Amino acid sequence: MARKPTPQPNRIQLGPFWLEPRVERGEWVIAWYDEAARTRRRRKTGVAYAGEDQPPVEAQEALADHFTAHAKPAEPVKAEDMAVATLIDTWLVEHVAEKTEAPIRYTTSVKHLLRFFEQERRVGHVQTTVMVSDVNKRLVDRFIRFRKGEGVGGWTINRDLKALRGALNFGWRNELIASVPFVHDVDVRDRAKPRDLVYTPERVAALLEAAASREDRHHLFLYILIALSTCGRSEAILDLDSSQIRDGRIHFLADDRQQTKKRRSTVPIAPTLAPWLEGIKGKVIVSRKPKAQRNWADPAVPEFFVYPCYDLGKSFEKCLIEAGICTEVSDKEGNQRFHPIRHKLGETEARPMLKGLGTPNTLRHTAITEMHRRGVPEAQIDAAAGHIGEGTGKRNYRHLRPDYLGELMEAVEAYWAEIARYTTVHMRSQSGPKIVNFASARATARIKGK
Repeated sequence: MARKPTPQPNRIQLGPFWLEPRVERGEWVIAWYDEAARTRRRRKTGVAYAGEDQPPVEAQEALADHFTAHAKPAEPVKAEDMAVATLIDTWLVEHVAEKTEAPIRYTTSVKHLLRFFEQERRVGHVQTTVMVSDVNKRLVDRFIRFRKGEGVGGWTINRDLKALRGALNFGWRNELIASVPFVHDVDVRDRAKPRDLVYTPERVAALLEAAASREDRHHLFLYILIALSTCGRSEAILDLDSSQIRDGRIHFLADDRQQTKKRRSTVPIAPTLAPWLEGIKGKVIVSRKPKAQRNWADPAVPEFFVYPCYDLGKSFEKCLIEAGICTEVSDKEGNQRFHPIRHKLGETEARPMLKGLGTPNTLRHTAITEMHRRGVPEAQIDAAAGHIGEGTGKRNYRHLRPDYLGELMEAVEAYWAEIARYTTVHMRSQSGPKIVNFASARATARIKGK
């Protein structure tokens, strides 16, 4: 009969479960002591053991998953007995995946948090992994420095901290932990100042051309059109479903979604944008990746895999660089940085590293700035951008008026007319060119509204 094992100080353990190597089989296993049977149990992790002193990260993740699935406490546990990674895992599965519309947004922040936890273990700030009792001002300050060292801005770090705070609060609300530590934000002085960058019509035209030049960038092209036609928030555009496009309006707030401080508005569909929204079913912004030509039903018609899209960062950056809206990257000493020479591609010189100017949100800033420049009333701009709240009556009925945001829509069409001096890609629909007379369209709307 197995004797109950004595806890070892250097052993990686979560609650009653720990990791140990099974030398004879060359693998890491999860072990625990079965009180009822008075014997030790083991469970495979699928991670090979190669003589290392510490279990690999994959084995530690398997331990966290096992602990989450089999050791959820009936009563709140002490802070020193609960790993933060375990809370995050439970939070992602039971809250983020089930109750949020875009769970993929949180996974990036979680990855950064887990990388930081691993660094904390390597440098000796924690013995095995970050426990709830380890979360204090010093640890949060170290995380902020960790992310700043990667060139990340204050608002992005705050988003990462929001994920940490969300997991901790979830654990406390669901009685997994007895108390929740305070997680402070990045100092206001370290947050980004209001952005002054706006894209000129020439730059917008170049960006549209770069996005329209490739089939797999159609989602980015459509995003640009919607952003510049509505002043909408980036997350609202990325969440947009075809069911929210009706009666000549875009309802950025879905019917089953509650309004938040970042208000989602209702905006008329500009005539230039309208042809691009026709026929869309389901999620509006979806990315497409080309299939191998041998798998096309018709050899002359390309086919694509379609994926929901909630992040435009990389594709937008590539488009900016291709459009020439970029700057050279330098190191801390001010020396220009270069990519390694790709000899297999026949390169003989290193390529300079380039960084795009702006983000997808710069389009919203550009649109709002253009509306101000064109004399649109402040109230209409704020209503479209979601900067102001409204009473129940206005919120539910004002957008039904035929002239709702009429001056803003006229300015949007005037803006697209200016863009047409540099490119006409935005004037084409999926079925061919389709030009709408805005004055006629508005007059028709008034007649229908009588």
